[in-house]
Amino acid sequence: MTRFTHPLVAYAAPAVRGASAVRTVIGVALTAGFVFLFVKVARLGMAAALLGPDEAPVARDAATLHAPLGVLMTLGAFLAVWPALWLVLPLVHRRPANTLFGPQGRIDWGHFRLGLAVALAVGAAAWIPLLALHGPEIIVFPSLAGWLGLLMLAAPLIFVQCAAEEMLFRGYLLQQFAARSLSIIGWSVAPSILFGFAHPTEGAWLGFSWYHFFFGLVMAAVTSRTANLGAAIGLHFGINLVNIAFVSPQELVSGLALFVVPQTVDSFAPRIAYVVMMFIGAALFMGYMDFRFLRAWRAARRAEKAEQAGLGAAAPPEGAAAREPTPSRDSHGPAGPAVPAE
Repeated sequence: MTRFTHPLVAYAAPAVRGASAVRTVIGVALTAGFVFLFVKVARLGMAAALLGPDEAPVARDAATLHAPLGVLMTLGAFLAVWPALWLVLPLVHRRPANTLFGPQGRIDWGHFRLGLAVALAVGAAAWIPLLALHGPEIIVFPSLAGWLGLLMLAAPLIFVQCAAEEMLFRGYLLQQFAARSLSIIGWSVAPSILFGFAHPTEGAWLGFSWYHFFFGLVMAAVTSRTANLGAAIGLHFGINLVNIAFVSPQELVSGLALFVVPQTVDSFAPRIAYVVMMFIGAALFMGYMDFRFLRAWRAARRAEKAEQAGLGAAAPPEGAAAREPTPSRDSHGPAGPAVPAE
């Protein structure tokens, strides 16, 4: 019989075996511990090899998000999430770590490209009007070649950072919670709350970032419709690529940006437009995936009905064998085939 599985159920299926509350708590604790350890070791090694004494100017650059070195080191620290998850999932949850990407065990690059295209289009639509007015006065790299060299270093690290966050929050946590319950509070709201706290905002209650909370809800919704992290990673990568490497407000992560918007330039309208269009773009993407889901569901229903109808037609009516006439020996001889009644 043809069966149809909701994408969220399929996405959570690899986590069912090790989805107990005890295993999840232990797994989250171990992941946090491994990430802290790996980041600490990496930073100590880099500091000893590269930075020198704390008073050195390069050390000060490494401590701020307004200098290229500081941004690169911060992005590089997210490499620690990958080995942490690759250790915890087989050890605690008895499943391969690549199932974080989806049941297929790999990123769906078609979904990734679609998410990336949406993010880049939204970024261009939001920021180009401001750059047309203030571009020459807010460009900060005198040499475009120098910025391109940094971009070649930054782009892979931005991908590592975005993929690490998606693997942790929309991969590991979403799958673990969805494997226990399909309640939206578990698989969507809870990881998004943790995502908001993981991006502390100055002046906010307990540092909670409402922007990242709603961003997490959108990424969870996208993932629940695709059964794969590809689209979420693509959206996240495109958004961070624009806001880290191309255009950034001065008070945010501006160390690698080609254009840095100072507080003297009114950037409120493009920033609001960017957020609104980003959510609209994600909503359109989810609508497209919902349309594909409904189409596949209807096709599965039609196939199931046709299969049931075929089985019903193939089954002989009750008592049909008793009413069937005896084969004629005159027509076919002693070994002649039976002739069904007309």
